Amino acid sequence: MLSNRLHGKTIVAIGDSLFHGNKDCQGNTWLEMMARRNEMTLYNYGQNGNTVALQHVEEQPLAPMCVRYADMADGADYVVVLGGANDKRLSIPLGDIASSSAETFCGALNILIAGLTEKYPKARMLFMTNYNRWPSQNQQGLSDIDYVEAMKQVCAKWSVPCFDNYHNCGISFQNPAHAAWMDEGIVRGEAPNRHFSAEAYEWLSYKYETILASI
Repeated sequence: MLSNRLHGKTIVAIGDSLFHGNKDCQGNTWLEMMARRNEMTLYNYGQNGNTVALQHVEEQPLAPMCVRYADMADGADYVVVLGGANDKRLSIPLGDIASSSAETFCGALNILIAGLTEKYPKARMLFMTNYNRWPSQNQQGLSDIDYVEAMKQVCAKWSVPCFDNYHNCGISFQNPAHAAWMDEGIVRGEAPNRHFSAEAYEWLSYKYETILASI
């Protein structure tokens, strides 16, 4: 069985609120669900509002993923990274695929991948793109899809698997039939907030479990 490949392994995850859980699902995202099923040791470093790249805004200052990965637990068998949503929201420039600047999205990805592969040279690694959440453009004139494509290109350069959630996750916030049960805000009887409900996390957990078991 595919789950046997993951059984008892250690997984380290770093990302934003979609890893941390927004309101109802803090500590109960797909990562926790998968870890419980497979008796895995999980270190979840999801942090609400977190970017991959260094940002300069009038918000609570948060260390970006390209910096804080260094403080994650050692000895991971699997490493999972999700990012891009807040880089888009805060209008962080993309940069180019060869960038080494922590102040650009591509540059920060290069720093993060180099650092993670040095820290976990034998781990099975999976990057995950943002979802189709907010189609509006930011101050750079960029939408979610631009950060999705940039991550795919940088990961391809490093030969790191990258799952395209925008196109292939199987459920969409833009589909009213899906949003009715997958959007946490709608499920709570509030405005859509483009975060996952518990039911959506469970739905996704089996898909991602299969992907991780295959890499």
